[in-house]
Amino acid sequence: MKISANTILGSIISIILLFMIFWMVSIQTKYKYPDVTDKVVEARNMELSVKRGRDIFNKEDCYSCHKPDKLDGFRPLVTGKVSREWLFRFIRDEASLFRNKDSIVLTLKKMYNWSNGKHDKKHLNDQELTDIINYLDSFN
Repeated sequence: MKISANTILGSIISIILLFMIFWMVSIQTKYKYPDVTDKVVEARNMELSVKRGRDIFNKEDCYSCHKPDKLDGFRPLVTGKVSREWLFRFIRDEASLFRNKDSIVLTLKKMYNWSNGKHDKKHLNDQELTDIINYLDSFN
């Protein structure tokens, strides 16, 4: 059996390509490349959430009473004194919390001297409420 020059050349090129593939794989595994959940992606998602929250905040006429850009006094409440679950219940149905004599609602009504709130946003889903809260938290 006679080996031609093309067979030798093809074998050499195949070995070189195989070596290059292993070399490239070793380089890629040596360095830690960011996952899809990288902080840049998370920051971009938060930025979009804040923008959606601002739009919902304005569409729902929240700005008529709450002025987060003017430090109207409710921001410390949003940023950690109560849970997000409580805020969801408060925004969706403030009246039921008042009827159940929720201590936080009673304190807020006394502190800010309001008779009936407009927090009856049952139509908002959890994502929309999260976006609103992220928007409010963006002022801190």
